[in-house]
Amino acid sequence: MKNNRLMKNLGKATVAAALLATGVSPVLAATENKTEVKSNKTAAESPSKKTSSSESSKASSSSEASKSSSSAASSSSKKAAKKSAKKTTKKAAKKSAKKSTKKAAKKSTKKAAKNTKKAAKATKKSTKKAAKNTKKAAKDTKKAAKTTKKSTKKAAKDTKKAAKTTKKSTKKAAKNTKKAAKNTKKAAKNTKKAAKTAKKAAKKASAKSTSASSTSSAK
Repeated sequence: MKNNRLMKNLGKATVAAALLATGVSPVLAATENKTEVKSNKTAAESPSKKTSSSESSKASSSSEASKSSSSAASSSSKKAAKKSAKKTTKKAAKKSAKKSTKKAAKKSTKKAAKNTKKAAKATKKSTKKAAKNTKKAAKDTKKAAKTTKKSTKKAAKDTKKAAKTTKKSTKKAAKNTKKAAKNTKKAAKNTKKAAKTAKKAAKKASAKSTSASSTSSAK
């Protein structure tokens, strides 16, 4: 009888350990334990006056009934525990996945918004710088065009002035040359006239000398 009780207690401990290993609440196992303890108590309190054969038969019958009850309870407990564990795991996994997805999406959105803001800031800065450079380039071009125009105008004015001076100088030189030619011609004419006068004077002097010589001979 002690051996039977020991075996029952050992079976209960094994079932409880298995239930704890699967993570199932041992409520059903506790119920089973109470049933078995009650059964054992009833068997212990039966009259000791009965014959050993009756006790043996009764204990065997009680043991078999207890085993059947224990097996059924254990199977039911395992089934319920498995179902509960599966449901809990599924629910926890779903909740965890939902939380992770929500957290990841929030983080991703925040990061994307930050990057967009950063890119917009960089673009604005780049555009502003490009506009400033374009404005400066336009200003420099305008200034260069103005300088070129001024230089061209001055060069044209200087060229015109030089041409006018050259024309004036050429005209004056031509006039001077013409005047010099006229003076040369006049000088030549005067020289010719002087030569003619000298010749005439010489002829006159010669005639006078001849006449004087004739007069002197006649005397």
